[in-house]
Amino acid sequence: MTDDRPVRHDSIVLEGVTTHNLKSVDVALPKGRFVVAAGVSGSGKSSLIIDTLFEHAKSIYLGALSAKSLDLGDGDYQFDRISGIQPPVALRQRDGGYSNPRSTVGTLTGIDGLYRMLFGAGSRPVCPACFGPTGADLLCPDCGVYAEPHTAQHFSPNRSEGRCLHCDGVGELVGFSLDRVVPDPSRTLRQIWDGADPGTFAVPNCRKVFEAMAEDTGIPLDRPFSRLTDEQRERVLHGSDTVYSVKLSKVTNDFRFEGILGFLERAYRNASSPARREAFTHYLVRDACPVCDGGRLRPESLRATVDGRTFPEFQRDELTASVERLRDALAGGRLPGRVRELAREIVKRCDDIAQVGLGHLQLRRTVVTLSGGELQRLLLAQHLASDLTGVCYVLDEPTAGLHEAETDDILASLRRLRDLGNTVIAIEHDESVIAAADWVVELGPGAGSRGGEVVFEGPVAELLEHPDSPTAKALHSPPTAREAARGGDGEWLEVRSLSRNNVEEQAVRLPLRGLTCVTGVSGAGKSSLVAALHEKVRAALRDHGAAGDIEGIKHLDDVTYVEKRPIGRSSRSTLATYIGIGDHIRDAFAGSPDAIERNLGRTEFSTNVAGGRCEACKGLGLAEVDTTLFRSEHVVCAECDGRRFQGHVLEVRLDGRNIHDVLSTTVEDALPWFARLGYTKVVKALRVLDEFGLGYLPLGSSTTTLSGGEAQRLNLAGELNKSRRGGTLFVFDEPTRGLHPADTRHLLALFDRLVSSGNTVVAIEHNLRVVAVADWVVDVGPGAGRAGGEVVHCGTPQDLLDCEASTTARYLRRTLAGPTAATVRDAAPGAGPRRAAPAAGADAALPATDVLPHSVAVVTGCAGDTAEGPAVPRGLTVASLTAVSQDPGLVAFLVKATSSSWTGIAPRAHFLVNILSDEQADLARVFARTRPDLRFDDVAWAATAEGCPRIEGAFGFVECRTAASYRMNDHLLVLGEVLHTETDPDRRPLLRDGLGGSGDYGWAQAGTGAGA
Repeated sequence: MTDDRPVRHDSIVLEGVTTHNLKSVDVALPKGRFVVAAGVSGSGKSSLIIDTLFEHAKSIYLGALSAKSLDLGDGDYQFDRISGIQPPVALRQRDGGYSNPRSTVGTLTGIDGLYRMLFGAGSRPVCPACFGPTGADLLCPDCGVYAEPHTAQHFSPNRSEGRCLHCDGVGELVGFSLDRVVPDPSRTLRQIWDGADPGTFAVPNCRKVFEAMAEDTGIPLDRPFSRLTDEQRERVLHGSDTVYSVKLSKVTNDFRFEGILGFLERAYRNASSPARREAFTHYLVRDACPVCDGGRLRPESLRATVDGRTFPEFQRDELTASVERLRDALAGGRLPGRVRELAREIVKRCDDIAQVGLGHLQLRRTVVTLSGGELQRLLLAQHLASDLTGVCYVLDEPTAGLHEAETDDILASLRRLRDLGNTVIAIEHDESVIAAADWVVELGPGAGSRGGEVVFEGPVAELLEHPDSPTAKALHSPPTAREAARGGDGEWLEVRSLSRNNVEEQAVRLPLRGLTCVTGVSGAGKSSLVAALHEKVRAALRDHGAAGDIEGIKHLDDVTYVEKRPIGRSSRSTLATYIGIGDHIRDAFAGSPDAIERNLGRTEFSTNVAGGRCEACKGLGLAEVDTTLFRSEHVVCAECDGRRFQGHVLEVRLDGRNIHDVLSTTVEDALPWFARLGYTKVVKALRVLDEFGLGYLPLGSSTTTLSGGEAQRLNLAGELNKSRRGGTLFVFDEPTRGLHPADTRHLLALFDRLVSSGNTVVAIEHNLRVVAVADWVVDVGPGAGRAGGEVVHCGTPQDLLDCEASTTARYLRRTLAGPTAATVRDAAPGAGPRRAAPAAGADAALPATDVLPHSVAVVTGCAGDTAEGPAVPRGLTVASLTAVSQDPGLVAFLVKATSSSWTGIAPRAHFLVNILSDEQADLARVFARTRPDLRFDDVAWAATAEGCPRIEGAFGFVECRTAASYRMNDHLLVLGEVLHTETDPDRRPLLRDGLGGSGDYGWAQAGTGAGA
């Protein structure tokens, strides 16, 4: 029977979707719009957008390419009908899978390959004997030796033609350090062994044979290491050839002491698991290869140049600096004609990366050192470079791990994708993204079985008025209130000399028994600072507080780092097994009278061991049906009817329930049942899950079915469930990542429980609602990469609001002022899906349009290259400032085409319009008549986060990104995209009327002779 229902060509229509927890969902997503799928974690967003729409669209388009591709869709989706499909492109959350030490920013983006081709075709080989220059025929005039012609392979560290043989192209050597093994030479050998990390040279057999050698050779165990003779130190570190008989656990074996360093090297090399290798990391150091100095290439390749610069020099430069030099070489005609197109392509790709705020990255930077936010934006930049049209882009939380300041850049990029004629669909929790959407689809109202329905679909303005929307309630609500600890009993932890990556010699002071948030833009050095803090505290605890760089360590007993990482997604992993209560449940059933009578042990109640499980489905409850041509389907096992166990096991009852009944019970229903039976360990674990808002999940639910937010909370709950007493320093890495605003209250409640139990919590956090209620904030920055790495602020959130050097402070003020979504205005009747609010991140509408044309405005920015020296502030009064559009926010003004001030400001992306107040009349003349290099000498100003000079005392500020400029005779019409606006209600604008001749102030209209 044919389906004669009409197809809507303006929308992607999904009907009757029942994938996972979705309840026959019908939804229409408008094409060519920016659509956000919102809802609490686990409500069904990913099930609808990724698991159904994307996977089905992918299978359709791959199938259209070839009949062999029909089985390439890997989604387990269920629906009645999907129409209006476009070619899909997905950007998913992929924090994992980038652990290869050879993977760099350059290799991930493909720019390395372009540079290799550039050098392969555009550089001249040097002499392989003396490394001197060669002639046109590649002959060295001094040595008479011919050089090998260059190819792209000569600049690849992964090819035999190019890689350094000493480090095998890695660029660094990893080894065990004496300074790490013996950090304090005044300590005795006995103290060194007592303080060794578990699982390293402190293992009994190594210590026993060392003590035997020490007794045999007369090495005193209680003498400081610094007072040992050279021969004694050599034997301690590198061992001897003598074999000693050592008795361990009633067994005597022969051993040779191979020295501390020898033991560490052999044990590390033979480690069979990542956990075993992790035990040795404290003693490992990474040093640049002495042959290639970290360049990873052989000497001949390292000396080849293009425009006077070597391949490693382009790799070491920040992208903005290296691409500028390449652009200059193109403009100056200093590149061979055969590589100019390659150079232009490199410039274009680097510009795409800079557009998402990653111009501070270096091509040689390894991917494993990138923050989560940097990695997300780097992957997004590759999509932006494609310039595809008519495509459906699906993005899974593209702003995850990003600072609010960087969200603006992401939104601008997503709008560019939309404006090219694409449909952009983002699964998001970020309030700024939701507020900027053209169309919102909210799933819910709850999670799991309580969700799976369409709560709302339509424009943002209508969402805010929807009475049943959890998202609207979260956007309208102020930050969750909590009682501040303010340093507990006045005890503090102070750690100095923190250094790692771009963080150098920084110090922090944290309140004990309080919540501290570490903030800053992506790449500022938050993770580096916290990792260095964790390492210092761990070392101090291991050395029983013997650390000169730490004060207050006596108040701590333990430290644990809860990193963000994907949970195990085995098809056999369930909620119960992951949280560690699977064994307790099996023991409970094995100890029941029914099981004892039937002689059943704990293994019969496991789905992973043969004996009690259903062998037809191997305990999974599902059977796979191979359909040959199409993808395999899973159906309920006909043998056990999905109950996963054999009949004789299911006959065993514990308080009236069998094992299948218990595994099918939700967390919140299982809690009182286990509490009544007295299973305290199970109750403790389930209570943590329930407090984390996961009470709706069945105990036997597979971890493969969890959403990103559910998996994040389960990971945190697993760490918090471990038995620890008070006095622990908990370090969390972006704990709210993937959580809906309504879900953060569960996290804050658990933080409060930890703090009230005598623990200290430090969290790397971008969620400003959490930052606002923290006891203490450590803000890192002010910028990213080399422009960051400093502790900008260390104090209370209220004190942070007054910190002018902090980017976080500006956005925190906006959060405390009111909900971000409140800036969204009603769409015009009948307008259909609306465009975004005035601009990404704008927290107020533009000043009244009747004020702008009559006010005196000064545009400020910076000139000069910060890589070569400090930026130079520039500013000028402008003519005819006009609000071109409120939606999206655009302003325009005229400047003289010959203006040296504007020529200096224009190359940079950002500028600031300062609308002067009526008490600043003298400033108008200063900026019109004084030389550009003198205009800021006597002006009170402060730099914005983007480095633009902000004139204090102004009536208003309009922060802009240059959108375009047009030549109009001897003037330029500049168009600016509004990013952020502010006005001071206590001041009045300085109006042009009554100021005298307009030429005196430099803002005459075009053609009148005066100019800005």
